[in-house]
Amino acid sequence: MVNGDRIVLRVARADEVDLVRQTLRTIYYPEEAITISYVHGVEPTEDDERFSLSFVPQGTVVLAEDLDAGGKVVGVSVAGPIQPGDPELMVQEAATTETKKWSDILKLLALLEQTADVCGKFRLEKAYHVHILAVDPTYRGHALGKKVLKFQMDLAEQLGFGAISGDFTSVYSARIAEQLGMECISQFDMEGYRDEQGAQLFKPRDVHKVIKTCVKVF
Repeated sequence: MVNGDRIVLRVARADEVDLVRQTLRTIYYPEEAITISYVHGVEPTEDDERFSLSFVPQGTVVLAEDLDAGGKVVGVSVAGPIQPGDPELMVQEAATTETKKWSDILKLLALLEQTADVCGKFRLEKAYHVHILAVDPTYRGHALGKKVLKFQMDLAEQLGFGAISGDFTSVYSARIAEQLGMECISQFDMEGYRDEQGAQLFKPRDVHKVIKTCVKVF
């Protein structure tokens, strides 16, 4: 039985890159909608992982640990700053990636950020963006995802950001965001997305077909 009082949340240390990598491989990538919907292969790429892990030294990766299970990591969230001009930089980076998959994903993420235009809509120089929110499947149903996202909200305020945002690829994570007062400002049909040649790149397997960008201004 999960004892919520024995699960602690904390910011990952700079020397815990390997721990975060293993956690992402175990409880995030196997179910992440964009990753597993990609038509040319469901496995995450190393350049995708490097992007996620680049936030560890920034102090914006949150871990949830179960003390009753020897400190097992059962939840993770990765976040970082976004600012005007990022979509253009992401498209430029997409032209230099090691893998086509990460290039295609970067272009999609750039489009999401450009469409939502969080900084422009709310007249912000920067915002705190949640890239990843994941909970161990065996620990779901105990509001752990909500606690982790709330921890990120508090951290964003402590770091001086004026707003928190996120592109939520799961109907469950989007619901959690809305329960915490985040407003959905744009929706994107992943199944309808096409590349420059008109080819379909993502075929969602289940109900997680819409990516919702949600925002909360502090």
